[in-house]
Formats: sequence, structure tokens, C-alpha cells
Amino acid sequence: MSEVIIGVDLGGTKILSGLITPDGRILKAIKQPTLAAAGAEEIMERISASIKELQTYVSDSDQLAGMAVGAPGPLYYPQGIISTTPNLGWENVNLKEGLSRRLQRDVIVDNDGNLAALAEAYYGQDDKYRHLLYLTISTGIGGGIIINRQIYRGRDGGAGEFGHMVIEPGGPACRCGKHGCFEAMASGTALAREASRLLQGGGGQKIRECAADPNAPEAKDVAAAARAGDLEATGLVTQLADHLGLGISNLVTIFNPEIVVLGGGVALGMGDLLLKPVTEYIRTHTFKLHSNDLPIVLSPLDQYAGLLGCAIAVKKYRITN
Repeated sequence: MSEVIIGVDLGGTKILSGLITPDGRILKAIKQPTLAAAGAEEIMERISASIKELQTYVSDSDQLAGMAVGAPGPLYYPQGIISTTPNLGWENVNLKEGLSRRLQRDVIVDNDGNLAALAEAYYGQDDKYRHLLYLTISTGIGGGIIINRQIYRGRDGGAGEFGHMVIEPGGPACRCGKHGCFEAMASGTALAREASRLLQGGGGQKIRECAADPNAPEAKDVAAAARAGDLEATGLVTQLADHLGLGISNLVTIFNPEIVVLGGGVALGMGDLLLKPVTEYIRTHTFKLHSNDLPIVLSPLDQYAGLLGCAIAVKKYRITN
């Protein structure tokens, strides 16, 4: 076996660990639920266990080039300290120290959105773009900013927390404690909330039929009903697309990227049902300078963008150190 890298994508609902080659091939992947309520120490134990399992597939320890973990932010980089993450309920957790101590080896810890953005720039888009915006639309909203092929981090490493910019002052409560955040208005959680409200008011019959649990509709249920031609579901998708378009239009105006890439379970699961109206909104609400001929695409890397970003992070770390 040639040189390999171990990467971990720590999300709010699942942990994906993998053995990766430097050119972006995933040799082995392990998926497990996050179980956020278990707390930071227990989750670090389970991440360490998955890494140790992956190490058994490496015949010679010298072939292991490094380890990296992508975690929800905001977090301090390169210290690897999570400042606060609403999705996990953590505050001031030194993930880098906790994992490095358990594994007796240095572990790179970076924001999951940053690593996914790196993967899109280097693997997903054939290395064609120097300036890229990546957004993940799933339970929440995150992302990363690539400028001149490098992650833009800001002062403390906290840049790119798109989900917590306010797009509707006084809007719905967000898990971060603010109101009207992008995440509270345009994520899968937001779509499910609006679907529940519709059902509680006596509407949404088609959504109810599509849901495994009629009392807890999910984003995928709304998408299924909309694809079946249901007008109420289509209205919810249009509302979601408008909110997404608003937030992304602001980012496009600020950063003037060469490409915008959308990933995450909601964006990838809904596909053109969401991408087309979002693209139309952005074209209508930005200057032609910013959006004329701007590619707005779905990620080709599926659920593996975060893992692949870990491989690039290790390679970059070795070059600079």
C-alpha cells in the first residue's frame, strides 16, 4: 500500500471516517451516528476508535502521512479549539488536544466547511478555479471561502460561518441563540419547521402522505411532494429557495467568486428542484459583474467532500512544516 491519510468528518448527526490516498481515492470508510447528547469526551473516544480501526488497514505505520478532522465551527485554527457549536452543544472544547492525546500522534483539526471547500477546489472542480465559495445545506448551513486557492480564515480562523449571518432580523430563533440567521431560514431544519407548521394548520396533505412520521415531516418529504406537483410543497420550496438565494447573493456580492458550489444532504437531495430557483434568484438580485456567467453548481463529491478535504489539509501541512 502506498502513502495514505486518515480523515474524519464530524457532523451534527453522523461521523464519517476514512482512509484516503493523496490523490483523493477513499480506500475504506466508516460511518457512525454522532449521538451529540453523549458529550465531547465520549464522541472523542468514538472518533479515536474509528481511527484506530482504520490504522489496522495500514500495513506499515510509516505509510500513514497524517490525520485530520473536520469539525463544526466556529473554531480556533490551528489550535483546534471549538469555540462554540450549536449542532453539538460544545463550548471551548480542545478537540485537537483530546484526539492527539488519545492517539499519541498530532491530529490536524479544521472547520468542516473549510475542508469541504478545499476538496471542491482541488478535486471536485478539476483544479480550475482560484476563487470559490462552498456552502453546505443540510441540517444547518456552513461553508468555506477559497481565495487564491487558499482557505480564507480571518483573524482567529472563524471566517465562513455563513449559517449565522442574520438575513431576517427578528425572524425564527436559531440554535445559536440569535434570531433570523441564514441557517434558521434556509436549512433543512427550517424547511421541516415550516412543513410542520403547515400540517398543524390542517394543510400539507401530500407532505403528510410522503412522510414516514406525519408528525415530524423532513425536508425530503417536502421535496417528494413538490416533485409530485403539490402546490403547498412547491410553495415551501420556493420560500426556501428565496431565502437561500438572498444569503448567497450577499456572499456573491461581497466575494465575487469564480464559482459557487452547493453541497450537503438537502442541496444534493433536492437537486435541480432547489438549484434552479436559487440560481434565478441570484441572477436577479446581484450585479451582472458578479453573477453573469457565474457557475452555480451542485457538488460532485457527494457526502465525501469533508473527508477529501482532510487529505489536502495533511498534504498542505506537510509542505509548510
